[in-house]
Amino acid sequence: MPSVRDELERGAEVTRVVLDSAFAPWGGVRVCIDAYETSVRTATDFQLTVARNVRLEPIRSFAATCANVTRDVAAAQLSTARWFLDR
Repeated sequence: MPSVRDELERGAEVTRVVLDSAFAPWGGVRVCIDAYETSVRTATDFQLTVARNVRLEPIRSFAATCANVTRDVAAAQLSTARWFLDR
């Protein structure tokens, strides 16, 4: 009887194959993850630009906070996605 770990590994492998097939028209999963990372970096850079150029302090702080949260959440998502793909 297979262990729970074996079943999870098998499920993860099936998921990887399905994702690779689904994202193949766009260059594969890794290319899509890289594009997501680039878009997050662009959004974060824009938020930081707003924070630097707005003179009203509450808006400046809010924009900087949004940039930090966006960056941190995306970093966690990207790390998890890459870890999953590298297994």
